This record gives sequence, structure tokens and C-alpha cells, in this order.
Amino acid sequence: MDVIAATRSGQVRGTAGDEVKTFLGIPYAAPPVGSLRWRPPAPVERWDGVRDATRFGNAAIQTADTGMDLRAEQSEDCLYLNVWAPTDAEGASSPVMVWIHGGGFLNGSSSLPIWTGEQLCRNGVVVVSVNYRLGAFGFFNHPELGTNFGLQDWVAGLEWVRDNIAAFGGDPANVTVFGQLAGGAATRALLSAPAARGLFHKAVIQSAGYEDYAVVGSPSFQRSRAASDRVCERLGTAGVEALRQTSAVAVRAASLAEAGINPPAGQVHTPANLVWYPVVDGETMTTEFSGWPQDVPVLLGFTRDEARMFVQPEALYGHPELRPEDVYTPPTLAVMAQALAGLEAPQVIEYAAKSGRSSYEAIAEIITAAVWHEPALASLERFSALGRTVFAYEFARVSPGARATGLLAKHSAEIAYLFGSMTPGHAYDGTDAMVATEVQHAWTEFARTGVPASADGRVWPAYRGNARMLAHIGDRTEFRPAEPGTLAGLVVKARHSVPASRDR
Repeated sequence: MDVIAATRSGQVRGTAGDEVKTFLGIPYAAPPVGSLRWRPPAPVERWDGVRDATRFGNAAIQTADTGMDLRAEQSEDCLYLNVWAPTDAEGASSPVMVWIHGGGFLNGSSSLPIWTGEQLCRNGVVVVSVNYRLGAFGFFNHPELGTNFGLQDWVAGLEWVRDNIAAFGGDPANVTVFGQLAGGAATRALLSAPAARGLFHKAVIQSAGYEDYAVVGSPSFQRSRAASDRVCERLGTAGVEALRQTSAVAVRAASLAEAGINPPAGQVHTPANLVWYPVVDGETMTTEFSGWPQDVPVLLGFTRDEARMFVQPEALYGHPELRPEDVYTPPTLAVMAQALAGLEAPQVIEYAAKSGRSSYEAIAEIITAAVWHEPALASLERFSALGRTVFAYEFARVSPGARATGLLAKHSAEIAYLFGSMTPGHAYDGTDAMVATEVQHAWTEFARTGVPASADGRVWPAYRGNARMLAHIGDRTEFRPAEPGTLAGLVVKARHSVPASRDR
């Protein structure tokens, strides 16, 4: 059944089922093309009549070919969002959850099936998902143009929510921003974006958006400026008008070449290598939490085996016949331990040897500890010391399929549970269905009240200096002390032996 909603730019026609109204491909800013390339998002031109909102808008140009099922065309004209709202929402009463998708700021789109908002919406919330500029289109860093265009897109999306979401039954005074990997880093960036202040009231940071890495360099203004200079060299110009006239195909190729996804010899790719990233420029993003009012609570967490997603020989090299031990050898472990643990590298290698872990298992664990667990715990400590209300979780459920493949509770493992996008082909079982109910309840209860709670009514403890607790989401949810594991503990020691790579 068709359903119509009135936005400030004009009416849109979506579809309505028994429980959920769906509106897809609503423009929240003007197409950032031509003279609008590398500018802050401009207002949408008002339209007459009723605009069709039954198909996803264009996906942003993907920096790398990943084979993702985008269900949409790629284009620079990509500033669209989607809304899923309860059909029985009365007035502007429902909590709003704004999803910022992942993909390393290189790939992804709000149209991907894995994060469709319909199932989450059935928990009584309005779900909004936004597209934004990716790669060099979104995070080019030029002395005349500025940077952080993708961040400015998120702000524009939140402004659209403030101005329009009541027409869909959402409460503009109760908005939660949530995202995973790039989306988690985006959420963290919004805490430091002055223009975002007051546009959201709760934040969920999943598997990124933590403190700088202890040893390896973190994404930075200097890194993105240097990469942008090299992009200009590849394109043969640094002139603003000439750059805007350069074909999107050429910009995309230069963006990929400078993206940082080809690691140094002997190392494997991790998110620490990424270049196109929101960075502190003193204007759109500051070193202080200028976008974070004191009364905005944060839910922050990670999966237990994050790096398993990034150390798959088949995924990395396209050779399914390779075994992990063929690729991840003791010399590779030595290089990775030195890169990620610094002066503690000998202890990391000794730990791997004494524990009986293979080089593959140890490499996955040290990357997980250095890129995710230790920086996340450092963020929890920082937020708590600032007197902020923060809740922590670790997702550790391993489905039968994940057990069979050895991926365990890998990076992004919680997404299928959160969005109810589990598919039979991935070997989920009844326990997974219960865990999905648990995750959805906790996230939507946090959006509703600012305090996550389990499906059985247990309220999650806040993380505080005198009570460092997190919710361990395994086959069931348990509340445990948030203590670093052995390798994360070594990275903690490494953090105190090197200077910080970047203020944040």
C-alpha cells in the first residue's frame, strides 16, 4: 500500500506494510557534482507533486570493487537517505536511530541488504540510514577546499532528521546516532564536530572510533593531506576548478591508489592503514568533544575476534587453496608484533609460542588487541574520566557457521543480529535468534531511554572508574569486568612507551 509523507522539500510516496512504513531514496542535500564537488552539502531544491520513494537512491562511488550487492547505481549524486517507521507511530513520539554505514570510508551504501532497517524498526523505533561521499570524494584534503566533506554530509543528514522526521512519526528530540567500523568512527567524529551539537542525543560506537593506536600511526590530517597532494599529482593539477572538472572515473582511480589498502611488505591490511578518514581540521572537527553535550550517553563496544575478518587468505589473496599457515608464518608474526606492539613485541611472540597458538591465530589476536580492544578500553577510560555516561559491550556469540569457518566472532559479526539479517545459508540456529532479540532490545532500549537493557529486563551497568563493567554478549548476556586480555595488556604497556601519534 502506498503512503505519503510531507518533508520540507516536498511530498514523498513510500510503501506501508502491516507494521512498517518504508521510504527509500529521499534526497537530503543537493547532488555534490560539478561546481558542488568538494563543497559542504547544499540544500535540496524543492520539488512539486509527490516524489517516488520506493527505490534506493544512488550509492556513493565505491573506491574499490568488492562485489557488494549495492542494489543501487553508483554516482557522485549520492546524498540520499532511507526511513523505516512504525505504521502505528502517533505524532512525533518514536525514538529515532540514524545509521551510518561502514566500509572503511571506501565502500558501502545504506542500500545493502545486511543493514536494512525494517526488522529493527519493529522494535518501536524510526530507523534512518544515510549515504555519504566516500574515498577522496568525501575526505580529500586541500588547502583551498578544506576536508571532511563526508562528515559534513552526516551533519546534513542529521539536520534533515531534525527538520523532517516528525512527519514520519519520529521524535526529533530523541535521536541516536549509531554506526560500525567507518560508521563507528563517524559517530566518534560527530562527538567532535561543532555543527553536530544538539542534533543527536545518544550515540553508539561499534568496532571503531576509539583512541589513537598505541604504536602504529593513526589516520591524521597530515596523512590525508599528503595523500591528497599525491592525488593532485596523479590528476595533473592542484587547481580547484580543474579538479572539479576532472572526471569522476579519474578521481576514483586516484582515490584507490592512495587509499592505504596495500600494506607495506610483510604486513597485512588493517584499519590502521586507512587514509580517507575524518580528521581534525580545527573547524569541522576539533580536538575537543565540541559536538558532545554532557548529557549525551554513549554505548561503545567491539567483537571478540575482530581481526578474523581481515586475515582470511581467500579474502586477501583470492586463492581459496591457501591455508592460513601458508600465508601467516612466524616471520610475518614477528613483523606484525613489532608494528603493533613496539617494545612489547618479544613478549607477544613469547606468548604465542607458550600458548600453542599458530602464527595465524596469534596474528589475528594481536591485530584484534592492538587495533580494537586496547584502543576501545582506552576510550572507555577517557570517557569515564571525563565524567561521561558510557556503557560497554563485547560481542562474543559464535554461530555454527562462524565456528565451521573459523571466523568466530569476527569484525561485523553483530550486524546480522542487530538488523535481523541472518540468513539460513550462514548456519544460524535458535540460540542466534535469541541473541538477535537480545541485541535489538538492548540497542533500541538505549535509544529509547539512554540506558541499554537486556530482553529479560536486566539494566546494563555503566562503565565507571570504580566499576569497569561491560556486557559480554555470548550465548547469553553476562556482565563482567572490562579487563584487557594478555595481548591487549601488552599493548597497554606499549602505549605508555611511545608518544601519542595524534591528538584527538
